[in-house]
Amino acid sequence: MHVGGWAKSIFRIAYGAFFAFVGLYGSYSLLSGGGNPFDVKPGPGADFQRALEETGFVVPVMLACFIIGGSALFFNRTAPLGIVLLAPFVVVIFGYHVLLGGSVAWAVFWAGGLLFLAYVFRARLGVLAGFSSGKDNGS
Repeated sequence: MHVGGWAKSIFRIAYGAFFAFVGLYGSYSLLSGGGNPFDVKPGPGADFQRALEETGFVVPVMLACFIIGGSALFFNRTAPLGIVLLAPFVVVIFGYHVLLGGSVAWAVFWAGGLLFLAYVFRARLGVLAGFSSGKDNGS
């Protein structure tokens, strides 16, 4: 594996580790009765988060997808699954931070990171839509 391959692998694993950790930490907090472990400033962002929490199912599903999707990014073979599982939530994270008063830099970093990973694994992701044979190994 050349230097670019190592850099892509390190980024893929670090990106996945962040989501897996957030999923595990959030799950621990939720199961231990601690509620949302991430402070939110009052305003539309807090209202949006509260609405998601009050559904009773969105946050647990999100945390499960963070754990599974983030963990899938640890391995080259399962990275496309991780990208697919994390994509809807990264879109919501992007919209939340851009539109509801979060950090635009944070939004751009996470969305850009997922787009980078989707580009790296484009041949294997293209199989899902019938665009390619999936012969590229993503490294």
